[in-house]
Amino acid sequence: MGVHIAKPMEPQALKSRWTRLGTYCVVLLALMSGALLPDGGAALAQSGKADEDAPVVLELFTSEGCSSCPPADELLSRIGALTPGVIPLAYHVDYWNSLGWSDPLSSNQWTMRQVEYVRAMQLRGSYTPQIVVNGRWQCIGSNPNGITRLIDAARATPPPAVVTVHAMLLAAGSRKLNLSVSAHVVRTAGDKSLIVLVAIYENGLMATIDGGENSGHRIKYDYTVRKVIPAFELNPTAGSALENELSVNLDRSWRLDHLGVAAFIQDETSLAIEGGATQYPLGKPANQ
Repeated sequence: MGVHIAKPMEPQALKSRWTRLGTYCVVLLALMSGALLPDGGAALAQSGKADEDAPVVLELFTSEGCSSCPPADELLSRIGALTPGVIPLAYHVDYWNSLGWSDPLSSNQWTMRQVEYVRAMQLRGSYTPQIVVNGRWQCIGSNPNGITRLIDAARATPPPAVVTVHAMLLAAGSRKLNLSVSAHVVRTAGDKSLIVLVAIYENGLMATIDGGENSGHRIKYDYTVRKVIPAFELNPTAGSALENELSVNLDRSWRLDHLGVAAFIQDETSLAIEGGATQYPLGKPANQ
């Protein structure tokens, strides 16, 4: 657990900060940031009845090198299995990789996505485990009560746009995925362009950690993001609608029967997510 970056840090600086600050810093940062819960919870008390099935995108930033992350990884799996309508996604960041264990699922692309949320929410730095809800709010990723409250807040107002996604393998055993994505703005969503993104994720990954803070642990990961693809840009004005067909190459190490897709509409400036949809598992070709 630790506070790290508003931009990627050099490994030695990161290690020094870990040693100096210790495990209490994540909680301190979260309390100081003011973005743990919407309006300190006031928005929840004032909101109307929520749509219990409205899509809510949960983005967990995690790492195999973070000693506080396994409970958050497990919680994300549980929420995804038990909560209708949620769209969980887990991004493994790479800024823990110099501290005794290099996370094979990590990517600097996911680190930079987290940095963008730090900027948009005006936080003091990145940390793990962090969960971002609908691109608007964040809390510690192992805090079930906090996450529940944020899901309720997200559902208090229906999303202004609707997105659909359909994914099908080109042929039996094929590593080519065909995607059909459409989006429709129901009511005007600001004045900035919206971008429709598609994330490919994998469930049921097992990892045995041989070094670092989690050495000796065997951990199961679900909703692990493998790739994010921009589908198209969308005008935020009510009535705007677009669709697109995409073809995506799948890595041979990914298990086809454990892959899913999630599509979501995101404001490019505020990073607020305005609608989402998911499909799991992938559709099989007609001849299979």
